[in-house]
Amino acid sequence: MDYQDVFQEDKEFSFEGYQVVRREFFAHTFEPALTIRGTSIFFNTACIRKCEDVVYVQLLINQEEKRLVIRPCGPDDKDAVRWCIVKGESRRTRTIKSDIFSGMLYDLMRWDPDYRYKLLGVTFEFQGQCLYLFDLTATEVYMNQSRAVDENGKVTYSRKASYPEVWKDTFGLPVAEHQQFTKIDLFDGYVTFNVMGDKLTEQRDDPDKGAYESEAIRNA
Repeated sequence: MDYQDVFQEDKEFSFEGYQVVRREFFAHTFEPALTIRGTSIFFNTACIRKCEDVVYVQLLINQEEKRLVIRPCGPDDKDAVRWCIVKGESRRTRTIKSDIFSGMLYDLMRWDPDYRYKLLGVTFEFQGQCLYLFDLTATEVYMNQSRAVDENGKVTYSRKASYPEVWKDTFGLPVAEHQQFTKIDLFDGYVTFNVMGDKLTEQRDDPDKGAYESEAIRNA
């Protein structure tokens, strides 16, 4: 049966007034995610597996737009960070020590240092590369772990997730704003950060040289 026999085109339909429901509101165990703690960061298995051949990445941050971009790079590239462990054909995640980086993020976002923050990533393509984009304002906040003992003496632990207060009265972004989310210019306001805190570098487009210069703007 031709779908046109069932669905008739509505030429007057408009996405005006619609919101795209946030995926954070649903179960997302298998979604690419980044967890940030006060002293470390952690990319989940789904994140690692989606980029099969990637072992090293660079972290780019836009402090004004509150966005974090992860892009693949080589092991010898400046500010390269190893985001997984490779043993033969096996690849698994690793906890990345990041005292300075995490501390700066907590300060930038005014996060509570006693909590950890989880962000879901979306992929997009830029200059032939597949990159991850994380919205630092769209976080799941995990409070301190609670402990409970049932009548049989069995101990269970749980963490309760909470969400930004501004999400309280909305389901998600308006359609037009949602479509613009991944349309970004990596050379407009993004900086590359070495997780170990060695340097913070700014990437600038130099049309005369046809390359991108890095200017150190902070030394650890």
